[in-house]
Order: sequence, then C-alpha cells, then structure tokens
Amino acid sequence: MTATSSTRDVRERVRGHLPALWRTLAELVRDRSVGADPDPPLAVTAEKVAALFRGAGLPGAAVTAVTHEGRTSAPLVHADAPGPPGAPTVLLYAHYDVQPADGSKWTVTAPFEPKEVDEGDDTRLYGRGAADDKSGIVMHLGALEALRANGSDLPIGVKLVVEGEEEGGDSVLAAHVAANPGDTRFHADVVVVADTGNLAVGRPALTSTLRGALVVDVAVRTLRHEVHSGVHGGPAPDAFLTLAQILATLQDPVTGDVAVPGLGVLDHPWPEVPPEEFRRDAGVLDEVDLIGSGTIAQQLYGRPSVTVVGLAGAPSAARPANVLTPSATARISLRLAPDQDPDRAFALLRRHVLGVAPFGVRPVVTPVGRGAGVTAGGGAFQAEVEAALAAAYGTTEVAHVGQGGSIPLVAALRAANPRADLVLWGCEEPRARIHGDDESVSRSELEHMTVAEALLLHALAGHGR
Repeated sequence: MTATSSTRDVRERVRGHLPALWRTLAELVRDRSVGADPDPPLAVTAEKVAALFRGAGLPGAAVTAVTHEGRTSAPLVHADAPGPPGAPTVLLYAHYDVQPADGSKWTVTAPFEPKEVDEGDDTRLYGRGAADDKSGIVMHLGALEALRANGSDLPIGVKLVVEGEEEGGDSVLAAHVAANPGDTRFHADVVVVADTGNLAVGRPALTSTLRGALVVDVAVRTLRHEVHSGVHGGPAPDAFLTLAQILATLQDPVTGDVAVPGLGVLDHPWPEVPPEEFRRDAGVLDEVDLIGSGTIAQQLYGRPSVTVVGLAGAPSAARPANVLTPSATARISLRLAPDQDPDRAFALLRRHVLGVAPFGVRPVVTPVGRGAGVTAGGGAFQAEVEAALAAAYGTTEVAHVGQGGSIPLVAALRAANPRADLVLWGCEEPRARIHGDDESVSRSELEHMTVAEALLLHALAGHGR
C-alpha cells in the first residue's frame, strides 16, 4: 500500500466514524464536569469516558486514582494495552474536567446544552468543553477506531491517561508523576497530548513550548471587623483598596509588562501573530491599545503575564454597604516562561508583594498551584509526526508555535519520558474561545486532527513490523 493510498484509507475510516464521534462529543459536553463543582461528581464523566475507550479497543480502560502526600487525585481514566513484540508504545493524554461557565454571558446556547451551528464555511459545536478538552478525548477515540481495521487488535502498544484535574491548577496526578518518574503506567515511546491547537482553522501547527503557571492567593487584613466608612474612613485603611494598590504594582503602568523583578523570558523564532488577528480573536475593543513589549508571539509564548482570576472580600456592587472592608484576597494567575522554575517565580512574587505593601500591612502570600513549562519534540518519530499532520491537511507547511497556556501534567510526563517524542496538538484554534463564553469546536478541525493522529498511529505501527 502506498503512502497516498494509506492516507486516503485512513481519511475514509475517520469520515465514516465522524457522525458518531460528533454525537459523542455533544453528549460529553452535556456532562457538567466542572472540577470545582462536586455535583455531579467527576466520577460520572470518568466512567462514561472509560466505557467509550473500552468500546474503541482498550478493554482494560478503567477509572482509578493516584495518591500523593495523603491526597487523592480526581478520578483518572487509565488503560494499558501492550502491543506486539517490538512495537512502539504511545500514551494518549486528554482531560475531561472543564472550566466553570456563567450562563448569563453565553449567547449561542447554555454552557452545557450543546448546539450545532452551520456557519457557512464550517460547522461548529458550541458548549463548555467542546474544544477544551473533550474534543481531545474524541480525537483519541476516532484515531483508535480508524487504526483498528475491521475490529482487529491494535498493532501498537497504547496507554491512555484522561484526567480530571487539569483545569484546577493543583494536580495531585502531576505531583505523583513528578515524584515517581519510574511509574511505568506513564511511560511510552511517544506521548500525544491532545490539548492545544492550530494557528487557525485549516492552518496546522505543532506546539513546541508551553508556558508554566503559578497560582497564588494574596490576602490582606487591615481591620479586625467592618466599621462605618463615614465614622472611621480616612485614618483607617480599607483592605480592598490596599489590596488594589498591591495588585497595581504587578504591571508596569506604561508598558503593561509584568513588573515582578527577576522573572525570566524565553525568546524563540516563533511565527509572528498578526496584531489584527490577535485583536479580533481576543475581542480587544477598537479604542483599547495592546500592551507589553516584544512581539505578540514573544509575549504569548515566552514571557510572563499576570491576571487576577478571583477576588474575595470585594465590596458588592449589587448590595453596597457604607463600611470599610477589613480583609480581602486576590487569586493571581502568573504565566511563566517555558524554562522558568515555578518555585523561583513564587519566591520572586512573594518578595515583590511584601516589598510593595503599603501602610505597614503584612500580606499573606499562599501558593495554590504551580506547573513547569515544557519544550516538546525530542524523540525518534518527529518526521512521522510532521508528516501525519501535513498529510491530514494536504499541505507541506506545518508551523511550530508556542502555547500561552499551561498543562500541569505535561512537564511531569516530559521528565518521566526524556527520550520520547512529545506531541502537542489538538482542535483548540483561536475561534474556539476556550475558557470563555460561547466556547466551540470546529467539525473540520476535529476531522483533520483525528486523521492526523490516526496517520501517526498507523506510521508507528509500521515501525513494529
């Protein structure tokens, strides 16, 4: 069989499965698998995912968990199907937990009511998790089904890791793998992470770097209790305003760069991101300037950024009260250069916050979650990876890009598999609006990326013959 006929055969198999895969994705979107919400429990979704993979040729797929320092991970879907002697082993990674969603901000559908929309040039499925990362789960399903011609046994070894902690920022699974790099459940010749995406619909890309992440709570207390703002306001400092002063120091007031001294940067020749495309995809208002120094690609992929992602103790606009706030807490998400040590970054952030705190206030700075950045690539099958992606899209041009986001487990998998190929790809192109309102996934991207992964698995099977 020629390479061209192999590609055509794989593409036809994926297209044959695509209607069922699309329906499966919609059903998974209905599951409210928000990591921070125990109702319904994550185990419900995990059991569904395990059943799907048992039907796709991994009869041992089961829900399990790991423990680390007395903590137990969220339900983990794991499988280990050894291949024929001499065949390589691939580890397929995705996650089923999703971000919370405020339904009042969604315009196309409610977050957990999947809706298919024909948008002329493409069909998209809207709903929380449609792209991030239940599309990754369905990609893996489709690729395995396409690999098993006529229901035959898998010609390669396959390990499956579908976790429920990726969105939480504090992964017990990642901590376990990092502390136990010899745990063979997480060893493979090729590690495929289906949780990134392309430059745009139809423009294939491999992710070469991931930024790291640090999540920190900064708590400020100025008073023992609430007091009347007219009677005591002036001499008595308000905790929320004090916290706001601290938060304002995290960015340079002129450039918008992160202003925590000592944080590193990693500049790399990534393809440039056109400013007009970035503004459109990010929804930046016409009158608002972009911030930061360096190119957009440098900022997104290799430099730190800071965001306040949560507040506690902030005065309520809906029910205002004329009182001074005694205490307030901000949760800060700091994205880090791919080669930045998260522990070092925490020490630098803490020193900065303590150094700028006004009025003798002593902030409490508490780490909530951290994840190291990653550099991908590496092993013996990079040519097969690029060829599979190029063939799936019918092109000779595959971009190598960074990823501004972070996936906590990936750094641990990289360390546990230092000689393996680490493949970072997926369906999460900019129009997907992952983590935002009206999240969606492209049907054409799901098809092409499933073909790419099936072609890669097919190529790996050839190395075992």
